[in-house]
Amino acid sequence: MLDYCEEFIFVLEIMRNSETRSEMLVTSNAGLVFLLSGVFLLSQESSSLKSMMIKVPTAVRTGDTVTLKCEYDLEGVLLYSIKWYWNEEEFYRFIPKESPPYQAFPVKSVNINVDLSKSGENDVVLREVQRQLTGNYKCEVSADGPLFHTEDMTSHMTVVDLPHGDPMMNIRDTKVEIGKEVNVECSLSGSHPVANITWFINNKEVKDNSDFITIYPTQTELDNALDLLTSRSKVTILTNKSHFIQGVMVIRCDATIYNLYKGTAENFIRDDSPKLAQVLGSTLSQSQLDPTFGELLCKSGSSARWTSSVSNVTLFFCLLSSILKVVLR
Repeated sequence: MLDYCEEFIFVLEIMRNSETRSEMLVTSNAGLVFLLSGVFLLSQESSSLKSMMIKVPTAVRTGDTVTLKCEYDLEGVLLYSIKWYWNEEEFYRFIPKESPPYQAFPVKSVNINVDLSKSGENDVVLREVQRQLTGNYKCEVSADGPLFHTEDMTSHMTVVDLPHGDPMMNIRDTKVEIGKEVNVECSLSGSHPVANITWFINNKEVKDNSDFITIYPTQTELDNALDLLTSRSKVTILTNKSHFIQGVMVIRCDATIYNLYKGTAENFIRDDSPKLAQVLGSTLSQSQLDPTFGELLCKSGSSARWTSSVSNVTLFFCLLSSILKVVLR
């Protein structure tokens, strides 16, 4: 296109230096032809490659076979080449005019195992991908001459090392009085990248910190020998009645890594608050708990006229006396 511009400028120069009207007319017509041809070529260039789309998985497992796709519309123009790059290093090329049309290239520091038997114009297949292949993948499409218009698109792929088990939950106390704090830790080892840990109480997700719940930032530890990571999340719960259903709190942590892994750990915390019988036992004296004391109240209640409120109290101790007589036999 630069040559056409130079020729057009040359024609304009001739027009400026022309001495006769006829020469001016001839040269202006020539300039118009060059101008129109340049505009036509520009319009052809801008429309020769459209609807380009790249399909690269967001995350895959270590050892997976992965297919990368590159789709496009050349609008009738022939394809010159397709090239694939990993972090700007070319590792695959497809040129229809060459024989064979496909070719794989080594890249620095990593091994990209291209399955040429299954790769072609729109697809490139990678076998047994390793974590080191995490990176940016670019597809570059070039239309055939004379313009060789080129477009490219890039997408990121993460290769994941998955853990071999479920997360672990550590609770210091599984029984607690309402109003006391509970500290819980959830950890997952042997992954790369780190897992995302989410907390649930009675199957309801704990989304934000509140006056009663504090979720601390997830800590990450590196195992240098295995080059794998451990994720640790801690939560502190200041218990109240709403945390317990029939005296039990169900606490759960979910660990996820993209859509490739989900593990769960669950445990129960029981309400250990003093019950009514315990309160009575700690406040009544031994003489009051003596069955004889209850019997005396029952006898006196039958021979006296009391108000309804006093009668209710007497009835309670009568019943308590009967229960104690059975228990203490």
